[in-house]
Amino acid sequence: MEKQEVLEYVAKVVRALITSAKPPVTLRSIVADYMEIEGEPIPFRRLGYSNDQELLKDSNQFNFHQSGNQVFITAKYNANTEHIVRMVRQQKTSKSTSLSKPTPIAQKPKPIAQKHTHGNKYHYQQRNKQPNHQPDQEIGRAAKCENQAIAEHKQDLTGIITQELFESFNNIQGPFSENLQVFNKNPEYITRRKKELKKEDDLDRGQITKEVAREKQKEKETRDRAVTETIFVTIENKKAPVMNGHGPRHVKVANGQDKHNDGKPPLRAILGNSASQRQQDTSTVYHSPESSFKRPRHPRVMYPGHQRTTGVSVNHRLKVTPQSDAPTPAVAPITPPASPEYAQTTTAAKATYKEDIHGGQGETGNVVTNPKVKVPLKFDPSLDPVSTLNFYCAANDFEKPAYNIFNKLRNLHCSVQIAGDVYSSYPQEFTDKETAYQRTAQIAIQRIMHAQSHQKLSACTFSDVEFIDGLYKELLKHPHGILGHKLEDWYGSTFRQHLPSHWYDLIVKSNKIRVEHGIDPRIILFANDPGSSEPDRTSITTLPQMVLPWQSSEGGSHDWNMFISFCDSTKIVWARMIDQIANFEELTKHIGRQMESPHFRQKVSKPYAQEVYLVEMPDGWNRVRAISVDEETRSGRYHFIDFGDVAMFHSEDLFHCPPQFLALPAQAVCLSMYALDKFEDHPHALQVLTKELDGQTVVAHVLTTEKQFLELGGSAQGVVENGKRRACLVATLYDTSTAEDIHLNDLVAKRITKCTPAPSLSDEKKIGKTTPILVSHINDDGDLMVLLRNDDLKFVERSIAQTVADLGEQDRVSYSDLLHDRHIFVCDETVDGVKQWFRGRLVTRPLNPDEESFDVYYVDDGRQRKAHISNIYRLEANNRALATFPPQAIPVRLHDVPEIGGHMLHRLRGLIPWRTEALLKVVAMDGGKPLVNVFIREDPESMYMCVNIGLRLELEMASSIHPEKYDHTLLSSNVQLPRRGSFSSVFSNQSSSSDLVATTPPVTPEKKPSARSTGSTFSSLMLKDYEAIPAVGAYFEVRVALSVNPGHFAVQPYKYYNQLQTLMKNLQEHCQKTAAKGVQPSQLAIGEAYAAPDSEGVYHRVSIHKIYDEIIHVRFVDVGDDGVIACDQLKTLNPELRKLPKMALPAQLYGIQLTDVVWSKENCVRFRELSLGQKFIGIVRRMTKQKDGGRALCLELVDTSTPKDIKLHEILINEKHAQPAT
Repeated sequence: MEKQEVLEYVAKVVRALITSAKPPVTLRSIVADYMEIEGEPIPFRRLGYSNDQELLKDSNQFNFHQSGNQVFITAKYNANTEHIVRMVRQQKTSKSTSLSKPTPIAQKPKPIAQKHTHGNKYHYQQRNKQPNHQPDQEIGRAAKCENQAIAEHKQDLTGIITQELFESFNNIQGPFSENLQVFNKNPEYITRRKKELKKEDDLDRGQITKEVAREKQKEKETRDRAVTETIFVTIENKKAPVMNGHGPRHVKVANGQDKHNDGKPPLRAILGNSASQRQQDTSTVYHSPESSFKRPRHPRVMYPGHQRTTGVSVNHRLKVTPQSDAPTPAVAPITPPASPEYAQTTTAAKATYKEDIHGGQGETGNVVTNPKVKVPLKFDPSLDPVSTLNFYCAANDFEKPAYNIFNKLRNLHCSVQIAGDVYSSYPQEFTDKETAYQRTAQIAIQRIMHAQSHQKLSACTFSDVEFIDGLYKELLKHPHGILGHKLEDWYGSTFRQHLPSHWYDLIVKSNKIRVEHGIDPRIILFANDPGSSEPDRTSITTLPQMVLPWQSSEGGSHDWNMFISFCDSTKIVWARMIDQIANFEELTKHIGRQMESPHFRQKVSKPYAQEVYLVEMPDGWNRVRAISVDEETRSGRYHFIDFGDVAMFHSEDLFHCPPQFLALPAQAVCLSMYALDKFEDHPHALQVLTKELDGQTVVAHVLTTEKQFLELGGSAQGVVENGKRRACLVATLYDTSTAEDIHLNDLVAKRITKCTPAPSLSDEKKIGKTTPILVSHINDDGDLMVLLRNDDLKFVERSIAQTVADLGEQDRVSYSDLLHDRHIFVCDETVDGVKQWFRGRLVTRPLNPDEESFDVYYVDDGRQRKAHISNIYRLEANNRALATFPPQAIPVRLHDVPEIGGHMLHRLRGLIPWRTEALLKVVAMDGGKPLVNVFIREDPESMYMCVNIGLRLELEMASSIHPEKYDHTLLSSNVQLPRRGSFSSVFSNQSSSSDLVATTPPVTPEKKPSARSTGSTFSSLMLKDYEAIPAVGAYFEVRVALSVNPGHFAVQPYKYYNQLQTLMKNLQEHCQKTAAKGVQPSQLAIGEAYAAPDSEGVYHRVSIHKIYDEIIHVRFVDVGDDGVIACDQLKTLNPELRKLPKMALPAQLYGIQLTDVVWSKENCVRFRELSLGQKFIGIVRRMTKQKDGGRALCLELVDTSTPKDIKLHEILINEKHAQPAT
């Protein structure tokens, strides 16, 4: 809920409270009433205000008056109640002299009526829990209260109208006094006005009669409903136990469980580890009498980052969406180890915080390379923009900036291309070329410098401890603090990473950093003084530790009967021992009796952390422990030690806990659910835990031994480390009240998977609404793959970062893994050494054990690539929560744009790079695919622009300049119509189920033939790059196809050597036929593939590198060298000759010096003799960037044809043809 919506809702509730109370009304009483009605204080701190009055004043709906120490509040005049004022003029004033605050039945403001439905029901339940209750007396009392509420409601109505009239009179008193003299001088007007008022009064009387009749009917319905509800609730809760949901009598059975189990059969021992799944309708379990074990939840002050809503109970705070009937993925049940010994898994030691910040990499081999760093652009005032760009390109070995002039009537448009990026001055127009060049260069400089200052940041990969420690060290350098709204930019520029989504929670819980509130709704972060000590106090109250029922024998099983009181996550589940419930109920009874007397209520003047206090809740008194205390605001976070949940209280709500009430240990036991630790931060886990476990009686099979428990901290309530609680007990939960055991751990995991919705834009409610997205990919048809920026995407990114940190060589997949494991991790390694990880799915099941590369679809990116088996890791075995999470990429189509291809596709991809932040608005649906408008902006200070409009204008401008290139588009289709039917449901199998398995993966379908020379689109004329490059440290067989010197040669993957020979044979036959047509220079484009002869007349596949009119610079893609040919020598390729990717891979020799080396003729000849045409084992040591932007493999070439392996670089070093690398 946004801030404005929360502010309006609070204002409505406060206005209802003011109008229902007799004036004068104090602000303190309104704050107390709001707390009673809403279950939480006015959320002024969450909205960024310093106090309640500041929040209400900002709503501009209330007036405040100071009288001594009291602040009185009144609601401003509201024109919507004017008809009520006229209606009450004819009613008699009530003779009652007292006007008390109405009961919750009498006041029913619509925004909160639904919330109190459960609250009223709970009020009846509490009354019914008293012993020896009589239903007839209960009905009589309810009817009597109802009559009193109706009478008080009528009195309140009189007070409301009186106050509204008083406000109205004050508003019109000034204008009335000014116009009074004018009216006295005009008697005719007064006579006419009296007649009009008489007519209005006649109409009002009729309306009043109808309103009174309706009011009486409502009162009668309310009385009937109250009596009926009282009878129904009384009967329903007839057997409800007393005192916090547990009865006074607890007859023990054989297994130590209470005899009274709320209608369930007595719990028995666990049948075994192969527990079945719960088959019956879960609704019968959720609404079973077991819910009587719950207590109504306390009011809580929400703080930023807190994701649970406030309500009467946990189940009512979280409304779980009904589960769909979509099939659940077949996942093997979670079965604990046969032995009760719980083996603690150890992970690899993590890098230090400093290494994480600087992106430290593991060493590969014995060589550390320093790739050339891109020289940043710096603007020199002494140079003009054109000269500055020339120096920038020369410093980075870029080609000289290429300017392009477009004529439009009498004016000019200009663009410049730098390193493949195009910068345009459109829509600016110029009269001469020199001005156009200078202005366009200036625009390019601004955009390059902006891109340098806003580099893409990676997701936060630090752990919670590392994040707090790193932030604390940096804050120590800023004694005056960091403003909260500047924190994200400052953190990104300092650590080159995004803030974690739960950063505020971590800061609030930490004792190293404090948060202070400024004058505006802003916060300021400070680092606490390292030398500051805790305030002096006499002693900290210590409770005795709970004695857990460990078995005396070492191998005995630990099966404990427990009642789930609260669920925070899969790693923090709070439960109480059923054997101890009688003692707890006795303690609660004594606390309640003693605290009834005001004499024993001692308020806390100054609370301290870790101290135990008492707070009064609707269901009685509860013991709480202070976690953190803010002395400035006199509030803090407190832990309910007998239930497990946490809330915020003001100091005035706390009372001292007498020593006799500290004898009983804290009753809440903290458990961690076995094998569900990866679901801890799952955005949809909490609602499932609340629905499946909260308020249930279970048998906990504890896997932790007593020895391991003591080693982990030995505390039943867990250990708090760096502000985060860690459980010392790991357990598998079972429901043994049925014929067969129900494995609750496995049930919860499957329900979380089933309840996680797949991202979608197909909902009709989203049509016309703006949604923030990330554009992850643009396919060859111009369709976009987008990611919704929400908590689900953050969970995926955070889980990937956490999982890959623990991956090792043992986690790489084998062929047998790929036969049954469709969900995988894929590592993409860039030339800069930065590894990017993606969730992937195999497109087809592998058929041959000798396969080394596989087609993989990136489910969170929308791309399909080939991956070498050395770059593929197991996902399901390492993170089940991430493996079953729905794919995040959603296909969309741009609305009302022409066919996108060729130059337009290139411009679109340049305009929207990978992971660009944008806004999306759904306009319509096209066969299940949303038709959308996309809005982007170049920098945070600029305005949003519509990509759809820009594409239409770009095509119109380009077609007016070169109409011959766009005739086929204008003739084939209407360019103003939206594109439909050319891309059918790339991911139509996304359903509400989160199963990633699909029989057919999304593919990019073929586009319709255009009027170009070969009938293919621009993208189909290009050849794909070879993608199945092994990981660093892995090897593959290669054949050296080009040998210039050790720093410049090319290799071919030997596994494709036979296919390449067949292609060359077919290519020679194709070029001798008439089907191989020639091309004109105007039809050529950079990157397109054709056939061209070499100096010996043998045809090869080539790609266009540069065009000089009739002379074409080409690159032989299967050999690796360049050449210059005439345009008439080019021949077209048929689709069969384009299937094989480019076979030549640029390479450099590993183990020798390559920088600033001049190779002699003897060096080159010797290297050519040793390598050209030979087969080697190529070990990938690193990847380097070439001057043209491509990547080259740094290979260690090993000849294994002899009994002893021969390394090529060692031969060159021994023969003095190369120097060893330093």
